[in-house]
Amino acid sequence: MPTEWLLHRRCWILSLLLAATPAPLNAQPNSSPPRPISEPQPPGLRLGTIVHPLPVNQLTLRQQTEAIPQAKKDRVHFFLLNGIDPAYAGNLNGVAAYFRSIGFKNTTCYQFPMTWKVRQQVESIRKSDPEARIILLGYSVGANCVRGIANHMQRENLHLDCLIYVAGDTIFNSAASKPANVGQIVNITGHGLIFYGRDLFFKGDTIDGAINHRLDARHMSIPQQRETMEAIGQQLVGLANKSSTSASVVRPASASRAP
Repeated sequence: MPTEWLLHRRCWILSLLLAATPAPLNAQPNSSPPRPISEPQPPGLRLGTIVHPLPVNQLTLRQQTEAIPQAKKDRVHFFLLNGIDPAYAGNLNGVAAYFRSIGFKNTTCYQFPMTWKVRQQVESIRKSDPEARIILLGYSVGANCVRGIANHMQRENLHLDCLIYVAGDTIFNSAASKPANVGQIVNITGHGLIFYGRDLFFKGDTIDGAINHRLDARHMSIPQQRETMEAIGQQLVGLANKSSTSASVVRPASASRAP
């Protein structure tokens, strides 16, 4: 639909503008070896830790994951893309840190101008290990970014295990929002962003075929809600339980064989 196309374009224009902000938001490809995917990103205390602390005392996810062998949890790769929130006031980096702390070591959180890097990593994992479990989560504008990655993977005939939209105010119930290459879509919405008129204009759609959660929560506080954390956790736990304990690495077709 025309409205969705215009909003999608505006999101990408904003991402280009923010790409000029200081590191780590504007990191570019270089020749140095890539850091391990399981390395905590971003490090240090952020604003969201103070204004939107996680309700960890209300969660039972740690107990659920203790029964899962670590080798199975290591087969799950979880990528989170933040919205227009340079200070992480929504505490998405805290969400990532929590899931790393309960055993999902291959969890990384990025600002949305780094969408290109996430897409490269996801495609590399999928091509080298077809049995890996891959989850993409996008918060706010980040939801539009992970949707773009999923659609690009569909064109490349690559499977994505789970796609999670968190407060995707401009994610509509359209074919682009539910690509056929995705195993499960989770759509968590609440009150719309105040700059969009809160609930007057855009607050996210109910998506056909997805697991939909509508929360009575402000846009900025949706990531750290107990319902959000549990919905994310159930997807991680479910995929970890389905994963095998050994990786089957596929060599690129162009790779030379050792003599």
